Amino acid sequence: MTSHKPGKISLEVVGEEVPMGSMGKPKDIAKVALFLVSDLSAYITCQTINVDSGNVLS
Repeated sequence: MTSHKPGKISLEVVGEEVPMGSMGKPKDIAKVALFLVSDLSAYITCQTINVDSGNVLS
């Protein structure tokens, strides 16, 4: 038996395997959402934006 909680080890392993080296945080998604509702994204239409630390490319 280990002293770790069951889900903790899995999250650490997954975090090390993503291209940027760590799991994303809610603020990472929030930053994209803020960009999309700002005037900076006014010319963006019909796009899929993956906020996944590069997983879709690996």
